[in-house]
Amino acid sequence: MNLIKIALVTAIAAMPAVAHADHLNIDVEGATIEGNSVVFPAVKIDKDGYVVIHAVEGGEPVIPASIGHTAVPAGDSENVSVEIEGGAMEGTDYVAMIHYETNDNDTYDFAEGMTDVDTPGMRPDNTPYALPFKVDGM
Repeated sequence: MNLIKIALVTAIAAMPAVAHADHLNIDVEGATIEGNSVVFPAVKIDKDGYVVIHAVEGGEPVIPASIGHTAVPAGDSENVSVEIEGGAMEGTDYVAMIHYETNDNDTYDFAEGMTDVDTPGMRPDNTPYALPFKVDGM
């Protein structure tokens, strides 16, 4: 588990706000808040999975706990809405990640003690596909 967190923190620190892998993308720059949710204009994923939001505390993502997730089918999706526990807040730091549905139960299961299922999508350099973002305006 600590290796996942170390890899994630390293990957996030090295990534610009817009980062594309050939098979993965979350448009975090175009994210907006609608009600209690963050809405991403575009998401690309090569297998069925999830867009997952992690909180950031002390400059680091809170892993493996998530504060929101939503299922996305393989391919390109538009206007992907992820409800945030406690409501989405303007100016708050978040991390958006791609996770795959790996145990065929159509439920997001990646959590403390269950980090071997619904695992993160990976970049070609074998780091998790994760993007830091904040929504600064409506």
